[in-house]
Amino acid sequence: MLEKQSISYSQILKLAFPIIIGGIAQNIIMATDAFFMAMVDEVSLDAVGLAGLFFSTVYILGLGFSIGVQILIARRHGEKDYASIGAIFDNSLIFLGTLSLFLWAGMEWIGPMILKSLIHSDAVYKSAILYLDDRAWGITFAFVNLAFRSFFIGISSSAIISWSTFATAAANVVLNYGLIFGNFGLPAMGISGAAIASSLAEIVGTIVFFSYAFAGKFHQSFQLFAQWKWKKDVMAHITKIASPVMFQYFISHAGWFLFFIIVEQAGERALAISVIIRIIYMFQMVPFWGFSSATNTLVSHTIGEGNSEHVMPLLKRITMLSVIGSLIFIIPNLLFPEWVLSLAIQDNNTELIQQSIPTLYVISLALLFFGLAMTWFSGVTGSGNTRTALLIETCTIAVYLIVAWFLGIYLKGEVHEIWYTEPFYFAVMGIVSFWYMSKGKWKNKKI
Repeated sequence: MLEKQSISYSQILKLAFPIIIGGIAQNIIMATDAFFMAMVDEVSLDAVGLAGLFFSTVYILGLGFSIGVQILIARRHGEKDYASIGAIFDNSLIFLGTLSLFLWAGMEWIGPMILKSLIHSDAVYKSAILYLDDRAWGITFAFVNLAFRSFFIGISSSAIISWSTFATAAANVVLNYGLIFGNFGLPAMGISGAAIASSLAEIVGTIVFFSYAFAGKFHQSFQLFAQWKWKKDVMAHITKIASPVMFQYFISHAGWFLFFIIVEQAGERALAISVIIRIIYMFQMVPFWGFSSATNTLVSHTIGEGNSEHVMPLLKRITMLSVIGSLIFIIPNLLFPEWVLSLAIQDNNTELIQQSIPTLYVISLALLFFGLAMTWFSGVTGSGNTRTALLIETCTIAVYLIVAWFLGIYLKGEVHEIWYTEPFYFAVMGIVSFWYMSKGKWKNKKI
């Protein structure tokens, strides 16, 4: 339980650390798939990179919605309105489960047409479809996990997320090794095996969450599963807060996907470099996503307690932690780039490593801006002003895509030059979000 006072560095870290570990889950799944596909060939690596990114763009709809639910649960937790939390969770689980079925069908029927229109390489396209076909059904279990994630983070009990992540990651590594290459008596299925392994790993995470919820008697304390029916008033309230976050996350990730399509037009080697850089980048971004999620909960919880005056000092503390965190990654990137890249390029491809170094330098700059921007932007969403956050995201992503198109298509820049879009994007987002929070109009927002 968070105390009614200014939140300390230790309290921030206590909540953020398990979230950081949990944030690795989807990144581990995608990175594991890419790691094993790099052992097969470059086409398979590119296919997993693009198909995995397409899956993530769909997944992000559920993630965005769950962040909105998390903010709402944290506000009720701060207000000590525990009876409302179960209804919020149950209705969000129903919504996410239903949404996942529609998205699964969309990936199966519409996904191939979208990828066909965007991917130039026929070989990459065919492999991407093989991967997506067996990865799509895993989204249902991924969305159930998101519902649990929003609940546990919202009530400031995030330790279970670490355990679920470890179980999911371990299952994914073992199953990838078995199903891709035919080890452990399993069939050798290549890229399809990587997709099946990832989907099965999601089920493992779901089992862990359900087990913990019942073993810890959370289902009794917060009346989880006790109101297992659709409540229009509850769902309308959830949607009002969560739907802008859902679309905000989707717009952001769709922009990220289109960025990679722009890179793909620069050639298979440029795309291979970007897939490798993306693996490193996404891992190095995980702590900041953890701080971002913690910011959403802490800001909403603090306002719910009636302590709005503590929000700005809280954001400044999290900003300081983000700066320190960024330096932990930036320094090795700059001093030991070959070593950092070798962690993601396992076939000792010296040429690919050398060609990737300039882009690694660019994302190092982006990491600094990312940590700062996401802290203040999460302050906006955590305050409950999710429509304002959606407006900020929409405007900045539009600028992001224009700059990416200008650098990649119009100027036909080198791959590292196209990646300069990233620090520019976060700089703009950070400035606008800081300005909004400094104005203080968010203090009287009721959700």
